[in-house]
Amino acid sequence: MSAMKAYYSVIQYCPNRSRLEAANIGVLLLCPEAQFVRARTAANNARVRRFFNKDSFDLDTKRINATKKAIERRLATDNQSFRTPEDLVRFIDTRANEIVLTPPRPMKVSNPEADLDHLFDELVGGPARQPRKGAAEVVPELDRIFHRPSLRNRVLFDQEVQVPVVERSLRIPYAFRNGVLNLVKPQAFSNDVNAATRAAMSLAITGDLLRRHPNEQGKEARLVVVPAITPAACDVVERVRAVLSEYCVRTVLPEDITEFGEEIERTAHA
Repeated sequence: MSAMKAYYSVIQYCPNRSRLEAANIGVLLLCPEAQFVRARTAANNARVRRFFNKDSFDLDTKRINATKKAIERRLATDNQSFRTPEDLVRFIDTRANEIVLTPPRPMKVSNPEADLDHLFDELVGGPARQPRKGAAEVVPELDRIFHRPSLRNRVLFDQEVQVPVVERSLRIPYAFRNGVLNLVKPQAFSNDVNAATRAAMSLAITGDLLRRHPNEQGKEARLVVVPAITPAACDVVERVRAVLSEYCVRTVLPEDITEFGEEIERTAHA
């Protein structure tokens, strides 16, 4: 395979930008010719702990891990927006927390996937993060809304919520506060009415338990489900929405996502 021009950026943890000290936690590779853009991040934060004295500052591992996942998901769901190095620069410029990306550097690649692995081994090392099995579905339009710069400091990503009574955890990709904590969960449903009904009933009970049992701070949580259903399956859509509404679980259909985004912009607060 002939060589292609590509650009890579190192993903770094930099708790104090004025000191210019950073630990590499991942790498991003863009190859416009192959329409390839992807990030590979560290499975753990051992490198950060080695680089910085872990006793000298409060290492927020949950926030670091959430940011790593968010970068990977953004590239996966919005890859059409990354076609030139200038697109990558604009993405890098949106970073405003302790996770930063270095300016793109040119390189030649022949197999982008393999070359990304090589870059990760060379610049980061150790095991790479693997997407969790059963991870929440991704709805690209919804994902773009939550990654708007205007919402950066008003939303939470990749939350693990404990469901009362049943004592199990629920992975929530997006959350925002507007008087209550809204837990936004994209969910794929089968086109089979019976199978979709069973899935909706499970989510309905989960949402009801979260609503009726405030957390330790006395804050109420509300589950918001964004179904991924074939548009033609109208009977499934209506059944899912009916079941969820009986338990006060809000449903945001694909055609309502834009309006939902406007609502989040108006009402979400830090």
